[in-house]
Amino acid sequence: MDEGVVFAAGVQAWQRSLGSVHEVVRQELVTRQLHAHLGDAPLRVLDAGCGQGTQAIRLARRGHHVLGVDVSEELLEAAAASAAAEPPEVAARLELRRGDLLDLGAALAGGFDLVCCHGVAMYLPSLAAVIAALVTAARPGGLVSILTRNRASLAMRAGMAADWPAALAAFDARRYTNRLGLEEVRADEPAEVRAAFTGAGASILAWYGVRLFIDHWPGQPPPPDLAALVDAEEQAGRRDPYRAVAALTHTLARTAAPG
Repeated sequence: MDEGVVFAAGVQAWQRSLGSVHEVVRQELVTRQLHAHLGDAPLRVLDAGCGQGTQAIRLARRGHHVLGVDVSEELLEAAAASAAAEPPEVAARLELRRGDLLDLGAALAGGFDLVCCHGVAMYLPSLAAVIAALVTAARPGGLVSILTRNRASLAMRAGMAADWPAALAAFDARRYTNRLGLEEVRADEPAEVRAAFTGAGASILAWYGVRLFIDHWPGQPPPPDLAALVDAEEQAGRRDPYRAVAALTHTLARTAAPG
């Protein structure tokens, strides 16, 4: 299944959201949480569902060689434009390609030290199939980073916004309509994500929450105290019970090493 079939209707809304506090905080937290597990050595990275290239470009700036894959030509064009504005040595470490993460091909199997998939899994029918594809693309002993929608956050967001009928309905929901207006988007429990990695033969390194305190805010630009807000969100994402009800779950796992 091509995830572009589901996501295509939301591309323009997604691009409009990129400067909002929700997306600024999301991108910064994913960067901090991911880079805490990376050393200084350059890595071969696959960003599956790279979108406009935010994380791919940040990784290239740090010296990593990144292949960004996405189904949206429009988002790949935006990523290419952003990459072109980078110093030549950064742009040279970034390759962009159209493709479906569930059809990456045998040529990419086992080829990457780090495989990222941030905010795509919820548009595909099977969490297990997504994680299996990511684990297959990573080399033995490689790192996989995935961002999923947290099922527990559906009722939390509605409740914090004082939408009581929506909160009551969300307690038992597994699907929701997101801010892009896309319907039937899937939400997964953090434990389900970890179990899917275990089933694919990978071991969990860490898991974090992403965006707790501001998830119910309406779309708006970042506030003047953004730095303090991100610091508070980062701490919430590392601690129980806060991370368990954050909007998104960031899970990092390592594939089985040789022998």
